Amino acid sequence: MLVADDNDVAQRLCRRVLEKAGYNVLIAPDGLQAVEVALSQRPNMILMDVAMPGIDGIEAMRRIKAEIPDQPIVIASAHSMASDRERFLAAGADDILSKPFRLADLVAIVAKLTAPPSS
Repeated sequence: MLVADDNDVAQRLCRRVLEKAGYNVLIAPDGLQAVEVALSQRPNMILMDVAMPGIDGIEAMRRIKAEIPDQPIVIASAHSMASDRERFLAAGADDILSKPFRLADLVAIVAKLTAPPSS
């Protein structure tokens, strides 16, 4: 599981909650590092902030999806207007969490996207 966010508090909080739920968590503080970590480590899922230094989360997501089309990526954004949601989904997001999100919602979305396919 990769958390790509430039906010230290958000990183620590997401890491603590996800590790408590049993996930291994990698951290990337900007979009370029998110791309590097995603391509080298191949996490089960990525939680991607939009507003980050270097390249933003949307560009990072495009670069990752170009190399790993089926990589699950959830956009975490304070921009939650319908037009923003449509733009994020059109860019390749598998789901969107509106900031501030409930930690239970984060764990639920991670569980849903990392569950093995049912046969």
